[in-house]
Amino acid sequence: MIAGVLTTVLAAALVQPLPPAAPDLAATWAGPLHTEGRYVVDANGARFKLKSGNWHGASGTYDGSGDVDDPANHHAGENSSGIPLGLDRASMDEILDSFAELGLNSIRLPFANDMIRDEAIVPDRAVAANPQLRGKTRLQIYDAAVSALTDRGFAVILNNHTNTTRWCCGIDGNERWNSSQSDQQWEEDWLFMAGRYRDNPRVVGADLYNEVRRDVFDDPNWGLGDEHDWFAASQRAGNRILTEANPNLLIIVEGINWVGLPVDGLPHGRPTLEPVRTLSHTLAEPGKLVYSAHFYGYTGPNHSGATGVGETSDPRYQDLSREELQEVLRRQAFFVTEDGKPYTAPLWISEFGVGGREEQDPKARAWFENFVDFLIANDTDFAYWPLVGWHENRTGNGWALTHWDSAGNRMFLDDGDDWRADAWHRLVGGSAREVGG
Repeated sequence: MIAGVLTTVLAAALVQPLPPAAPDLAATWAGPLHTEGRYVVDANGARFKLKSGNWHGASGTYDGSGDVDDPANHHAGENSSGIPLGLDRASMDEILDSFAELGLNSIRLPFANDMIRDEAIVPDRAVAANPQLRGKTRLQIYDAAVSALTDRGFAVILNNHTNTTRWCCGIDGNERWNSSQSDQQWEEDWLFMAGRYRDNPRVVGADLYNEVRRDVFDDPNWGLGDEHDWFAASQRAGNRILTEANPNLLIIVEGINWVGLPVDGLPHGRPTLEPVRTLSHTLAEPGKLVYSAHFYGYTGPNHSGATGVGETSDPRYQDLSREELQEVLRRQAFFVTEDGKPYTAPLWISEFGVGGREEQDPKARAWFENFVDFLIANDTDFAYWPLVGWHENRTGNGWALTHWDSAGNRMFLDDGDDWRADAWHRLVGGSAREVGG
């Protein structure tokens, strides 16, 4: 009798519908990508909203210790032997699983120019959780990351983050695309990288340079025609990429991050994309231009984020009211998505972020919630900084959305005590308007 009941119960359980499987990301879109008005679309003409994150490390250095240079600096604190972060602590598959769980469809993958020519073998300790990567150079490990990501269906955006392998973004020899190298070398490096992945339709973008800013003596500019002209350099490099190396890539141009000395009484500020109103790009291939900007609460429209020498009394973004913040964001970047303008293009906020579990500043928390609300309201493409971090005893790089300790134990966004989780899920779960909608 008992056996019969168990058989009946088991049979009933076997015919119960299974929960729906997660969609196969690779089946949801086709590369290459292009643009229509303010939207990025795939090869079939369907909207492809860039729901991205930054898998950083290939432009920086890390010894696995978790030492932090400056906990307040979102770019500081990890040292990855110049390869994508986390490979010493988690397998490539586990890291990519975390990206899928976060609801991402695309990854911004930073690199340094000197990675291309670095023939040194990466130390085994830097890939301890990925023995298949032992004996490889930084570029070969970058290749492996690109292949793994695109095999899983993620779109990959190549990002030239620095000239030399170090953390940005100060007076560090990486202020401009040509700070530590010539214009010609920078362009040739881009032709190399763009051509290297030409046959992979899921490598979709060339993010030309990160946070162009002032060096000790000179500001970058937008259209003056000199060696500091970011508009001319980005147009020239973008056209060369499209005509000589890879016509399939989106060309992503970030605005100017900083000009002037950040000192009260002297001209200074964050132009971002405001110069685009009067001078916008026209590329050799139509439908390939995307504009980009970065926003963090601890910086501001006239505040570099400095907390020591050079600090100004100007407000930071997190000091602004919700309404003031929205007005500034529209003026500095979001206007480029207005329909029917000479500058109309998709806008990708390719970096934004905030401290995680350890962030107690109510202004920083409010800024993050307000900024996420604005991204949702404007249906804006985005990339969170950063995705992968480290922790020991639940403290470490609080900015990251997923962390591993030295034993490979994972701490993730939804484990119950990360206040960012609700806003994040609203952001990645929001519907995207269709082209023409």
